[in-house]
Amino acid sequence: MSRRGGTRIRPTKKPVVVLAGEDRTDRLALRVLLEEFCPDMRGRIVEINDKVRLHQATGATLTARAETLASKVRARAVRDDTSVACVFVHEDLDKADSDDYPVIRERVQKALEAALGAAHYALSVSEIEAWLLLFPDALSALASSWSVPAKHRGKDTGRLPDPKKILMNEVSGSGRRYRESDAPDVLAQAVKLGLLAKPVGRNRSFDQMRTDAVQCCAEHLKQKGT
Repeated sequence: MSRRGGTRIRPTKKPVVVLAGEDRTDRLALRVLLEEFCPDMRGRIVEINDKVRLHQATGATLTARAETLASKVRARAVRDDTSVACVFVHEDLDKADSDDYPVIRERVQKALEAALGAAHYALSVSEIEAWLLLFPDALSALASSWSVPAKHRGKDTGRLPDPKKILMNEVSGSGRRYRESDAPDVLAQAVKLGLLAKPVGRNRSFDQMRTDAVQCCAEHLKQKGT
């Protein structure tokens, strides 16, 4: 699966979908998922490289950060001589799912919508590695020595306090150890094996991201031309 992307790559279709996130690995992981949940996004996704820092912000600080992001999105649209269909902003919550999750997500979501319009806040709980644990067969397909322990299968992976540690110490163990840069490749394996529609367990932030991708596709990309 191609990993082409970044601010230097011009889209081949219009309007574009703008993707922002904590780092390039997370953006690549989101790109894999978005293009699978909405094939019409292929050739449209462009990235903003600036680090996102939203989930701990409130009030005027949050508004200012959302407006800064919006200005970069508008500049990218001008650069590519196109319009923006929708914007996806990814960030890790960095703690397990709890009653705080929907409150934080809604606060940032409203700020992004005010600044950008059709924006979707992909706040992963507790981190993007929790999404990977939903697909044990994809992990094993990437590295044959990797195996998700039974105690972590079929569970709410958003409730796990440190999924990255589980991947490094329990799934990959002493052999080829999991690295953060493996995340897009794990998800690419999940796509290849047809696993995204049948996660082993649950994670409401993953479900929300899938819902948002489908919504963007239906409302802003269908019959929008090429």
